[in-house]
Amino acid sequence: MTAPSTAADLVPWDTAVRLAAATTPAGPVVPRGTRRAVVALLRRSLDDALPWAGAVTGLRAAAERAAASCEVLVVDRPGLMTAQVASLRAVLDGVEAPPPGRVAHALGAVQVAGALGLVSTRLLGQVLPAVDGAGSTRLLLVAPNVLAIQRRLELDLLDLPAWVTLHEATHLIQLQAAPWLAGHLTDSMRGVVAGLVAAVGGGRDDHPGVGARLGRVARLLRTEQRSRGAGLPDGAVLLDEMLQPPERSRLAHLAAVLALMEGHAEAVLDTVEPTRMPSVHRLRAVLARTRGDEGGVGPGPGVGGLLNRVIGLEAKEAQYADGAAFVRAVLARVGHEGFNIVWRDPKNLPLPSEIARPDRWIERLGLS
Repeated sequence: MTAPSTAADLVPWDTAVRLAAATTPAGPVVPRGTRRAVVALLRRSLDDALPWAGAVTGLRAAAERAAASCEVLVVDRPGLMTAQVASLRAVLDGVEAPPPGRVAHALGAVQVAGALGLVSTRLLGQVLPAVDGAGSTRLLLVAPNVLAIQRRLELDLLDLPAWVTLHEATHLIQLQAAPWLAGHLTDSMRGVVAGLVAAVGGGRDDHPGVGARLGRVARLLRTEQRSRGAGLPDGAVLLDEMLQPPERSRLAHLAAVLALMEGHAEAVLDTVEPTRMPSVHRLRAVLARTRGDEGGVGPGPGVGGLLNRVIGLEAKEAQYADGAAFVRAVLARVGHEGFNIVWRDPKNLPLPSEIARPDRWIERLGLS
C-alpha cells in the first residue's frame, strides 16, 4: 500500500541540497590543526555554557538534563545543510498534501536551496528539537562560520565560542524546562504549513498560488543577483500573504514564541561581564551592529529558522528586539523566578499582542 503524500513530497530534497551546495562556499581554508582546535574549543565552551546559563536563569536542573541528553555536533556547512534538511523534512512529513506538479516540485527545490545556502553561511549555532519524540535534541555548532566571523570581524577566538554556546545553551535549557515545547513548536509549524499547502492548491501546477510563488521567486532571483552578485534566492518568498486568518493567527503565535526564546537568550547574554569574558563589550557591540545587516551574523534565529525562511517568516531584527525587550521588562519586574512560569504550560506563553505589552502578560499570569 502506497503511503499518503505529505508536504515533504513537495520538495525534491536531494536536488535542493545539491543546488545549495553548488552555490555555497566551503568556508575558510585552514590547516587541519586549526580546524581541530576550533572544534575542541566549541565543545569545551559548551561544557562551560550549560551550567553558566543554568545559574543565570535559575534552571539548573534543566541545564543538567540538557547536558546529559543533548546530542552536540560540530559541523561544517554541508553537515549543517544535511541536519537542517532532515529536521525540516520530518516537520513537513506530518502534513498531508496531494502529490505536487512538476512546476511546484521545482519551486520547492529552489526555495529550500536558497534558504539552505543562506543560513549555512550565516548561522554560528542552531538548536534542532526532536520531532515527534524521535531522537534527542541536537545542537549544531558550525565551525567554519565561527572561524570566518572571528577572522572577518577580528573577534577574540576564545570569547566568540563562549558567546555562541551560551546563547544556544539557553535554548537547550528552554526545551528541557518545558518538555512540551518541542511538540508545541512542531505543531505550530505544521499548522502554518497546512495553511500554505491549501493556499497553493496542494502544489497543483494549475493553481493560481503556484503562479504567485513563481513570480516571487523570479523577482527574488533578479534582486538577489543584483544585490549579491550571484546565488539563489534566500527563500524569503512571502507566502504568509496567502494565508487565511486562522493560519495568520498561527503564524503570529509561532513568531511570538520564537521571539520569546530568542529574547530569553539575549537576556542571558546581557549578564555577561568582562571578568568572565574579557572582550564582551566589543563582542556585543560588533555583533549587534552586524546582525541586522544583509550579511549579518549571530547565533542564529533559533529553532524553526530554516522553515521561517522557506515560508517567509524571516528572523527580522525588530522581531527579536521585541522579544528581548519583553523578557528584559519581565525580569525587571518579577525576576527569573517569576519569568520561568512561562515554561510550565503552553497557556503561559505570551500572546502576540503581549510581546509589545509585557505588563499585560504579567497581569494575566497573576505576577503583579
